[in-house]
Amino acid sequence: MQVDEQADKQVETSTEISNMRDTPSTSARNQPSNMKNALGSKSSNKFLIPAIALALAALGVSIWFVIGRFSSNPTATPATNTSTKDQPKAISALGRLEPQGEVIKVASPSALGTSRIVKLMVKEGDVVKQGQVIAILDSYDRSVATLLQAQSQAQESDRNLARVRAGAKSGDIAAQAGNVEAAKANTNALVVNAKRIQAELEIANGEYKRFQKLQQEGAISDSLLDAYKLKVITLEGQLLQSQQQIQQAAFQIKQSEGLLISVREVRPTDIQFAEAQLQTAMVNVKKAEVDLDLAQVRAPIDGQVLKINSKTGEVVSQTNGVMDLGNTSQMYVVAEIYETDIGKIKVGQTATIESEAFEGLITGKVDRIGLRIAKNDVLGTDPAAKTDVRIIEVKIKLDDSKKVAGLTNLQVRVKIES
Repeated sequence: MQVDEQADKQVETSTEISNMRDTPSTSARNQPSNMKNALGSKSSNKFLIPAIALALAALGVSIWFVIGRFSSNPTATPATNTSTKDQPKAISALGRLEPQGEVIKVASPSALGTSRIVKLMVKEGDVVKQGQVIAILDSYDRSVATLLQAQSQAQESDRNLARVRAGAKSGDIAAQAGNVEAAKANTNALVVNAKRIQAELEIANGEYKRFQKLQQEGAISDSLLDAYKLKVITLEGQLLQSQQQIQQAAFQIKQSEGLLISVREVRPTDIQFAEAQLQTAMVNVKKAEVDLDLAQVRAPIDGQVLKINSKTGEVVSQTNGVMDLGNTSQMYVVAEIYETDIGKIKVGQTATIESEAFEGLITGKVDRIGLRIAKNDVLGTDPAAKTDVRIIEVKIKLDDSKKVAGLTNLQVRVKIES
């Protein structure tokens, strides 16, 4: 206030001086009359001169004070601005809450195409572990049956391989040896029978020749001779049949002896063939296990079920999947920082988060700075705010996530200490 009064006085004094400078002729014209008046009234001149001297002295003091003030402290105002500039400023932005690793949309196995849910194993808000079954699809029962069948075939192939490796049992070998002896005995019997028929045939031939001479002499009838001839022909047929049986019996002996050798011997090719069968059966079991696993939807991470997108009896949505899953045990804030302020953001800086959805403030630290510039996604309620600004996403790791674990995608206000 004193400075302003002194400045006003300075202006008034300057105006008076200017007026005095602008009217020199008038003063000169009036000088004789003024002097005359002054001489006429000596008592008035006695007080006028000291008053003028005092006015000039006051004017000089005011001019000196004002000039001296501005010359001695020319940077007073900038100094004040410098102190304000040195004070730290917080960078404010809007942001949204999200779980660690963002929100995952759990889909059904793509190998099955479109699948229908027959049973949901969890509900919204449940905490799940990685690998836990969260839904069962309509191909589950068929996959279980296929697996049981493949396991049965694998067990049978394994038993067959063990039997081949062990070779034939002693009882089987003895039985086959008995078959060989039986075939030899049968052959011997056939040989004896053939010899008997051969002897009878020789006797029949002798009688036929003798009766043939008697018939020529007329001692016997033709019918009697034909009877002996028929007997010879019959015995010849029996002898031929007996010889064929002997040949067949000899073949059976060789076949039985070959089987006996085969039973006693374990061939490497038989083992390899049995091993290949077992390997094929095991592959079928593995494939059935994979199909069964594909008939179940498992949690890919430890987290919390945020939203169920496909209910029991519905076909799994190709866009939204079965459900939304997130690791809410550690929450993050994705702050949208203007591109002009991103140079002031550093990893490790402290941030405060607030919203009307929870009480008090939540602190956190800058964990990661985005690498891509985009348009803002989080829009505030201020109608004058810019809606097409370019921002960079900065992720802030919260120190305490319990308060906002159930508030995924909540809009919050962020202040980062620069």
